[in-house]
Amino acid sequence: MELPQAVSRLLDSAAIQWTPAELAEPGTATEVRATLLQDAAGRVLVLMPADTLLDLDALNRFAGRELLAIPDDAVAAYCATHGLASLPALPRALGLPVIAERALRSCGELELDAGGARVRVPEADFANLLDDGMCSSADFCVALGDLGPTCVAASTDEDDIGNAVARFTSRRIERRLEDTLDFPPLPEIAHRIIRISADPYASVSDLARVVEIDPALAAQVVSWASSPYYAAPGKVRSIQDAIVRVLGFDLVMNLALGLALGKTMRMSREGRHGYRTYWVQAVHCAAMVEGLAKAMPSNLRPQLGHTYLSGLLHNFGALILGELFKPQMQLVCRYTDANAHVGHWHVERFLLGVTREQMAGWLMRFWHLPEEVCAALRFQQAPGQAGEHEIAARLLQLATRMLRQQGIGSAPLEPIPDQAFGALGIDRDAALEVGERIRGASEQLKAIAHDLAA
Repeated sequence: MELPQAVSRLLDSAAIQWTPAELAEPGTATEVRATLLQDAAGRVLVLMPADTLLDLDALNRFAGRELLAIPDDAVAAYCATHGLASLPALPRALGLPVIAERALRSCGELELDAGGARVRVPEADFANLLDDGMCSSADFCVALGDLGPTCVAASTDEDDIGNAVARFTSRRIERRLEDTLDFPPLPEIAHRIIRISADPYASVSDLARVVEIDPALAAQVVSWASSPYYAAPGKVRSIQDAIVRVLGFDLVMNLALGLALGKTMRMSREGRHGYRTYWVQAVHCAAMVEGLAKAMPSNLRPQLGHTYLSGLLHNFGALILGELFKPQMQLVCRYTDANAHVGHWHVERFLLGVTREQMAGWLMRFWHLPEEVCAALRFQQAPGQAGEHEIAARLLQLATRMLRQQGIGSAPLEPIPDQAFGALGIDRDAALEVGERIRGASEQLKAIAHDLAA
């Protein structure tokens, strides 16, 4: 294994005994995670065990700074200027100040990224690297196991929601809870669409008449069908045209329902966690779920309309959190950016005591949406707990993991095991073809999302 020159020189000069990770016994070392943070005073390399959550407030209290995460593309560019393929989890490698979680000094053997290659180093050698004037150690991480289970029984959701808000003692937040737990009624147009979905004799004209009640919604459906993504022959002139020639009855029905629900709550428009980003994620996930579902064997495939709606609404809980915990959402976003390796649900558990998946599942049941959709949203991070709707939840989980590899969404960036494809009866190569098709159509999908967020 060839190491980057800068890393090789560092290891040699410090007499570090290292071993290529692929030659070592698996599962015997503590994986070290590196994160690059910055504030007005400059950049800092933060090192911590990979199975922990970075408590940004604790770190900043220790450092006396206001450090925030640096965007992925800026980190990649910074590494490239040093001849590195990725961020090294090594003190001194970048010549930056280093703050390391104190536990790394007593973890035994450590496995870390050496700028593009993974290596194992002994605890004592790693500690020697930390004994440098630019390195300091502190306790600023929380073990993921201490945060409680990723997913608990759905029957506890209402209690968790109430307990989460109880942690914030100001009367203003208490009033917000009272207002928000009295969730808004399902929009009337959504009620009508759900009634049509339950009517085996409903026609294209019935659906078109309901969608056309809301001119803005109708325009969005027509715009979606007119997108180059669907390559419709000729101009799409009406809802009926969109249904009959382009999208189909079920897709239009669930698309219209998802759009109607998406308009019930708002968040700030711009930014990585804003309303535009929400719709970019929603549109891409709906397309990814649709493609993956069609690649599944028909005997395993969930109802296509429901899976499409689940993809469109997969991050709806973020809108709910933005309503319920508006003062805290900026902090949630900051922690999510700084802990991209563990997924947003760990951050939300740590800061709020409740996750967006719990909120979404609770509200969708309150609104009496199909149980398959409720379960997919609620258990997308723990499909094994979704009962009879496990396949729908697994499909949504796979779609979000694949999109994260394209830089979309807040799922952890990690390899996808063969089991994730096998459980759905999808060949990995076929699934990757779906992913490449979505990647190739990304600009078209973003154009759709831009219209939806207008």
